[in-house]
Amino acid sequence: MLTVKLDEIPNEGLNLTWTEERAPLLAYLETFSQIDFDLETPLQSNVGISKVGQTVLVKGKVQTNLRLQCVRCLKEFSYPLSSTFELILHPLKGGGLGEETELSEEDLESGFFEEGEIPLSEIACEQILLEIPYQPICDEGCKGLCPVCGTDLNLSSCECGKGGFESGFSALRKLKLDS
Repeated sequence: MLTVKLDEIPNEGLNLTWTEERAPLLAYLETFSQIDFDLETPLQSNVGISKVGQTVLVKGKVQTNLRLQCVRCLKEFSYPLSSTFELILHPLKGGGLGEETELSEEDLESGFFEEGEIPLSEIACEQILLEIPYQPICDEGCKGLCPVCGTDLNLSSCECGKGGFESGFSALRKLKLDS
C-alpha cells in the first residue's frame, strides 16, 4: 500500500502513477467492510500532490474494472470504473479520537492524515467505494426475475405472471364498513 511522507513532497509538487494488484486491495477492503464486488483488473491510479504548509492537495484519477451483481436478475457483470477526484488533506490535530470535537464547514469538505504520511492507496480504495452504484444493474433494459417462479425474464417468459397479481391487501375489498 503506497504512502507518501509529507517531507518527501517537493515545493513544486509530486506526480505519481502506480498499480495496485487485486489481492492486496481486496484484503485491505475486507478489513473494514464487507465487500460485494470483485476486481477484474488491477487498480490504475495517478495523482498530483501539492502542499501549502501542512495542508496537502491531492488531485487524481483511478481506473479499474469491477465484477458486480445485478440487483434485478442476480447475474454478475463487468463494470468499468473511472473516477477523478480532488481532496484537501489536513494533519490530524493531537488529542486522539477519544474526545468529541465539533467539525467546522471546512473540516466536512476535507480529509485528514496522521504522522506526516499521506495514504495514497487508501485514498484510491475510498474512491472505488464512492463510485460503486448503490443498486448495480447489468443493463437498463434488464427485466429481472419473475417474483413468483424465479425465471430470468431476460431469457424467457413465464406463465405464472399472466394470471394476475393479487395483493395481500386484496382481502380488504371484501371488508364492509358501517358509515
